[in-house]
Amino acid sequence: MKRKYRFVAALLILSMGMTVFSERVLASEPETLGGQAVVSEEGEPAAEQPQRGDSEPVVAGEGTDRQEQPEAVIDEAVSEKDEESAGADITEPQGAGKDKVSEEEGKTAEKNETSEPKTQEADDKNAEAVKEDALSETELDDPGRERLSGAKIPADFFGGGIKTRAASSKVTHNKKFSGYTIKQGIDVSKWNGTINWSNVKKAGIEYAFVRTSYRGTKTGALAKDPTAAANMKNAAAAGVKVGAYIFSQAITTAEAVQEAEYLLKTVKGYKITMPLVFDYEYYSGGRFSSSTKLSRRVKTDICLAFCDRIRKAGYTPLVYANKSMFSSDLYASEITAKYPAWLAHYTTSTDYTGDYDFWQYTSSGRVSGISGNVDMNFWYIKPGTTPSYGTGSTAQTTQVSTPPATSTTTAKPAAAPAVPKLTGKASSYDKVKLSWKKISGASGYVLYRYDASKKKYAAIKTIGSGGTVSYTDTGRSMGKTYKYKIKSYKKANGKTVYSGASGAVSVKTVSSMNGTTNGTNINVRSGPSTSKKRLTTLGINKSVTITGMSGSWYKISIKIKGKKKTGYIKKTYVTVIGKPTVTASASSNSKIKLKWNKISGASGYLVQRYNSSKKKYATIKTIKKGSTVSYTNSGLRKNTTYKYRIRAYKTVRGRKIYSSYSSAKSAKTKK
Repeated sequence: MKRKYRFVAALLILSMGMTVFSERVLASEPETLGGQAVVSEEGEPAAEQPQRGDSEPVVAGEGTDRQEQPEAVIDEAVSEKDEESAGADITEPQGAGKDKVSEEEGKTAEKNETSEPKTQEADDKNAEAVKEDALSETELDDPGRERLSGAKIPADFFGGGIKTRAASSKVTHNKKFSGYTIKQGIDVSKWNGTINWSNVKKAGIEYAFVRTSYRGTKTGALAKDPTAAANMKNAAAAGVKVGAYIFSQAITTAEAVQEAEYLLKTVKGYKITMPLVFDYEYYSGGRFSSSTKLSRRVKTDICLAFCDRIRKAGYTPLVYANKSMFSSDLYASEITAKYPAWLAHYTTSTDYTGDYDFWQYTSSGRVSGISGNVDMNFWYIKPGTTPSYGTGSTAQTTQVSTPPATSTTTAKPAAAPAVPKLTGKASSYDKVKLSWKKISGASGYVLYRYDASKKKYAAIKTIGSGGTVSYTDTGRSMGKTYKYKIKSYKKANGKTVYSGASGAVSVKTVSSMNGTTNGTNINVRSGPSTSKKRLTTLGINKSVTITGMSGSWYKISIKIKGKKKTGYIKKTYVTVIGKPTVTASASSNSKIKLKWNKISGASGYLVQRYNSSKKKYATIKTIKKGSTVSYTNSGLRKNTTYKYRIRAYKTVRGRKIYSSYSSAKSAKTKK
């Protein structure tokens, strides 16, 4: 009997030892993600993504050390591994009883503790799971928890694939805003913590967009931001103009209207003097992501449905999206024809050509009164206008309206202006340039584009100047035909009189275009995803033929081992530069003058002349200004024919990326 009791006691002691060991192993698991260096898609080291808590200031307010603004810090493009992990499913928190560990679980923990990790990716997933265990279910469902907290920002927010922490003093504004009043603002959410709005105001911040609500990225449930009430109240009390936004995950127009209604409820009773915003952006792996099967038409209609409801309530709606979203996933010109736009593009000088009233230029700004990083924005106010937005009674615009003329007699209706004659041409794969002759006495023009789904023409742009005679419709699809009409209008005696519609003009965008790779070791995939098979890799300044687009990817035609194949490449790693069209003419017996069209975005041009003795072209001049569009080749022999060609180049990340060569042009010097 004694031997039996001794055996049972031994088993009990062994069991207690295994439990203690298991608990120690679990306690040793990492709590945060490790800061590992990554390798970019181009095969170059990529700098670590700046996190909240970085010390570089953007706006210096009271309570901060006065120092010289630092130079912009530029981080390389996100790596292929980052791109792939960004779309991974989120590990949900485990249920109750996690602190109790079985003997088998203890053995597993011991094994994991003592063995080397198989991959960095596995470590990252384990760390992410531990991190998420500390979050509530509501926080896990928050689409802003990654981007707004600064933890994981999608690459398509950054200019040219470069992650930039930009100081406002280093930002270059688009030339079209010359003479505009530019105001500095921020946008905030619960992820910015408790904010001292008095210090924010002293730092020079004039307005703020407060997140009041969001739609869950997995459940689709609507939820309030717990800091919204305090932020709206305290910001207004400090003298900061207040607008509000909802982080949308809408996938139908009905959901968009529902989100508008929810946002209206959250701002009721607060002093709202800025627009109400539809924050429309993807969440990787969520209900609304780049892989969600929604057409460009549907996404645009979702934005318009939200805006229409907000306007009906007497507020001014505003659509927020990044450059990639506006350029490729939305019919942006349809939206901006009716409502203002808020562009997100993290760079020191955006090259987005569409209309926008606000620009979010960085997610890692620093402002006194806010601990950590904060989104920074510019607001562009047109000269001669008074900023005034709808506050819940009547919708207003930024334009100063002219009061109607008063008279004791009844004014005669003005005669309708003449009908403009419209012409159009494709200026690129996604742009159509429309032109017309100036109509005498016209106050402006309205452009219409045929909507095939509704089988009618819809207004896309109202131009408020009778002297403007062109407009570029952006965001079109490659190789598609579009139809347009135009009307002129005249304002007189407090009324607007329109002309009849012009004849329809059909324009087809180009079916393909040439691009040039701007990095090294760039992957070509079998489909528009980093999870797809890698077909080959390309080096810098390799020409590719672009035949289509899919989200943030170009569809290309490429030869691999002599066989023509279809592949996909990230837009980030391809630069599209137009090919110049050149003319040549003799100006004397020793000079030939070359002229060419200005190429949008070009940094300069390369001029080459054919050498008949060596039977090849040689560069005779490098022009270092994109605005220079002529060159005179002197010191030539009289009565001699010379042949030339030109190509444009654009400097990307310190490298010259070239266009295709122009067609060759010949000219003969005079006798």
